[in-house]
Amino acid sequence: MQSRIRFKVALLQIITILLALTTLALSLPGFSVAHLLTVFLFAIAVTVSRLLDIQLPQGGKLHIDAAVIIASILLFPLPDTLVIIISGILVSAVIKQFKLNMGRTIYPLALKIITAYLSTYVFYAVGGKAGKLEPFYGIVSILILCAAHFAIDLGFDQLMIAFRRGTPYIPAFISAARFLGPIYLSLSSIGVLLAIMYKGMGYWSLIIFFLPLLVARLSFKSFLGIRNVYRKTIEALANAIEAQNPNRHGHGRRVANYSVDIAKEIGIHGRELELIGYAALLHDIGMLGVDEDSLDHLLEQASTQSGEAPHALIGAEVIEQVDFLKDAADMVRKHHYPIDRLKSPDEIPIGARIINVASNFDKLTQSDLLEEKLTAYQAISRMKKDQGMKFDPKVMRALINILRKQGRLMEYVS
Repeated sequence: MQSRIRFKVALLQIITILLALTTLALSLPGFSVAHLLTVFLFAIAVTVSRLLDIQLPQGGKLHIDAAVIIASILLFPLPDTLVIIISGILVSAVIKQFKLNMGRTIYPLALKIITAYLSTYVFYAVGGKAGKLEPFYGIVSILILCAAHFAIDLGFDQLMIAFRRGTPYIPAFISAARFLGPIYLSLSSIGVLLAIMYKGMGYWSLIIFFLPLLVARLSFKSFLGIRNVYRKTIEALANAIEAQNPNRHGHGRRVANYSVDIAKEIGIHGRELELIGYAALLHDIGMLGVDEDSLDHLLEQASTQSGEAPHALIGAEVIEQVDFLKDAADMVRKHHYPIDRLKSPDEIPIGARIINVASNFDKLTQSDLLEEKLTAYQAISRMKKDQGMKFDPKVMRALINILRKQGRLMEYVS
């Protein structure tokens, strides 16, 4: 399975690089040395921008050079823009790594070339002209340019992530667009501002340009920092749950990973996907303080079979006290509900149904007793007996697809 993923990733990289070389062959002959100083200064701006990139929590980096590239497309002919991109990215790569390689430098460079080429021709197709910022129709073409550059750049980026992780592409793209949309809007606005300033102020605009760019970068990095604090706090709570019972070590994290993967497979994205991950991490928070050897624990086990799990009710009440987790409380409350308990399975949140499947699968495959520990195939076979009663068939199918992609479920499961 891993070799197939590596082959697909390498093939995508090679095709992208070949397309970029073709683009260069068609475009670079039109490059003129008349604006060499301007090209050099904008290439430096690209270099500095890429040295200020931001690490994203879901993987990959956000390069703020999009602002410089958009300004270049608005101001200069396509060959000049491509030379600016190539020079800036190669110099920044040398500064950061002191070497060039296909995966970290050449492939991203090829993506930037193709993105700039396609978005430039979209800009020209809707009436835009390099070096001429016209009112009304010019504004419309600029907006279309910014949207096209964002969609193409993000589309290529998410395609590689989907190939590497074996996850559906469209939900990942929509989720990333919602998450990164505001910062791309900010970068695009700064790029347009640079183009307007350059027409009136010349080279001085490049110096002033970095002030709003640094503010935008600082704001987004602070936002990511707050989200990371939320995540770390939730993980600390999950660790506290597991600390009182060593046999449950890693259960919350594994259930969260399964739940997020299942949700992506189903097509869930954005805020709902994030909440499912949080609810899965904290689905057993109500177990804190329950003595494994007490009568309360025996009553807890008995009530769990009917869906009215006291620890789930307590956990939901705890989560409801946290503003950014309120919408996840119902998932925790109902994650033990059998789907045949109510007239309509939809009365149980999809997140709760996902966590129910993920939690049971993890318990069956992670038992400390070898005689009770099941393989993925055995666990799925056992859970399918309760499909349609305890477990949602749609969620079960999603889990089976994920296990197959991971190479853990080679046998056929009908």
